[in-house]
Amino acid sequence: MASLAAPGLRAGMLHDLSRQLSGSFGLLRSSSLSIALPTAAISIPSILSDIWEGILQAVPKKKTSHMKKRKRFMHNNKLKDITAINKCPACGKPKRQHFLCPYCVSEIREAWNKESKAATTTYKGT
Repeated sequence: MASLAAPGLRAGMLHDLSRQLSGSFGLLRSSSLSIALPTAAISIPSILSDIWEGILQAVPKKKTSHMKKRKRFMHNNKLKDITAINKCPACGKPKRQHFLCPYCVSEIREAWNKESKAATTTYKGT
C-alpha cells in the first residue's frame, strides 16, 4: 500500500524519518536529506524526454563523403620537409645528415661489380 501513496506523503514520511534520525543520533543533522527532498519532486519523465530529443537530433543528415573521411584520417600523414641536408665531403653533392651519399655509394657499387665480373671471367678462363 505504501507504493501506491502519493509523492507528497512519501516526502512527509522521509521528513519524519529524518527527524527521528537526528533526534536519536544528535550529531547527525539531516541536511543531506533536506537537500534531497526537493530533487525528488522533479518529474523524471520530463528530464528523460529532453535527453531523448537531443539524442534523436544528434544524427548526421547525409553520409560522410570519401574525401572528407580521408582528409580527417590522413591530416597527420603529410610529407615533412627535410631540413638536415649537408654537403658530401667526397663529391660535394647534397646528402642527408647521418646518411651515406647515394652518388658515392652507387659509384662504389659499380666499381665492386666491375671487379667481381673481372674476377669471375679470369677464373673461368684458367
